[in-house]
Order: sequence, then C-alpha cells, then structure tokens
Amino acid sequence: MTTRTLRFAVAALTATAALTLTACGGSDGEEGKAAKDEQVTADAAAGDDMGGESTSDDENGQEQDKGDACGPGTVKIEARAVKSPVNHVLLVATNTSKSPCTAYGFPFLRFDQDQATAIAVEESKPKDKVTIAPGKSAYAGVLASAADGSGGTGRDAKQLSVTFQTPGGDPLAGDPSSAGAPGGSLHVDDSARTTYWVDAEDAALKW
Repeated sequence: MTTRTLRFAVAALTATAALTLTACGGSDGEEGKAAKDEQVTADAAAGDDMGGESTSDDENGQEQDKGDACGPGTVKIEARAVKSPVNHVLLVATNTSKSPCTAYGFPFLRFDQDQATAIAVEESKPKDKVTIAPGKSAYAGVLASAADGSGGTGRDAKQLSVTFQTPGGDPLAGDPSSAGAPGGSLHVDDSARTTYWVDAEDAALKW
C-alpha cells in the first residue's frame, strides 16, 4: 500500500468517526432537550397546583377572618333574670367599643364546664344580620330548663360562657365571654336552648 493510499484511508476513517460522533451528539442533544422540556412542563404544572393550593388557603383564611364580627374585646355579656317566660334568662350583648359590630348567628352557649353548646332555636333566626352600634345591645333568649320536667333531672350552673360567630358561622377564635348566672345560680337541664341574636328583648323572649 502506497503512502498516498494510507493517507486516504486515514482521512476516511477520521471523517466516519466525526460523522458518528456528530450523529450521537445530535441525538443526545435532542433527547436532552426533550427531557428538559418535559421537566419544564412538569414544573409548570406543579407550580399551577401549588398556586391553586395557595389560593385555597387564602380563601380559607378569608372565611376564618372575623371581619366585623362582635367579640370579647368589643362586647360585654350579661345574663339577666326575667319574670316571663318561666325558666328563661336574657343574654344581653352590649357594644362597648367605638365602632359598630355584627352579632352573627346565635351564641355558642355553655354552662359552667360543659363541652357541648346549647341548641339554637332555628325559628328565631332573624331575616337580617344584627349590627350593634356603640353603646347599644343585641339579645338572645335562653330557655334554661323545661317547666314540665321533660328535660331530665338537671343541675345548677353558676356561669354562662358565650362564643360569638364569624361571618361564616364558625366559632370566633379566642377565649369566650362569660357572665355569672342571675342570682348566682341557674337550674339547667337537657332541654336548654338559645335563640339567635336579635335586636329586641321581646323578640328574644318570644321562644
């Protein structure tokens, strides 16, 4: 084999190797690009999902926001004795702040250390929300025990605690407001009920 022939052979082998490397490199490059594109798409999808969760959290946070709801820091609770109806007391929520607040729903009412709250009388629900101006009051009637004894043996309670509601109907966070039982003691049984917050005493004691 001549020197010239050897040179042509080496050149051919070099060219073939270069083409092979270029082809492999191009394939790897396309595969790498495709993989990268897939990762970007996956990341974007994950980002959208995370964004949705964040929005949901924000919405939940908004639902839990107390807004203009009355609370322990702005309202004083008092439990008053009434002559009629029998076995009833009147809850009075007086706005002691300089701004109006809204008494949403009904009071979550407990007697002493009870875990469960008194049932609300649905028929007493007002048509409009009850806003309390500074110095003014909202009311809720409380049936403490059944006059005919149908509520069971019952017991005597010394303290009433009230938790206000948020605009969404959840218990307002924080410690409840409390009031002493009228006369120092109140007989309660399983029939205990409370009305919704209303803007007049008569409406509260109707039930």
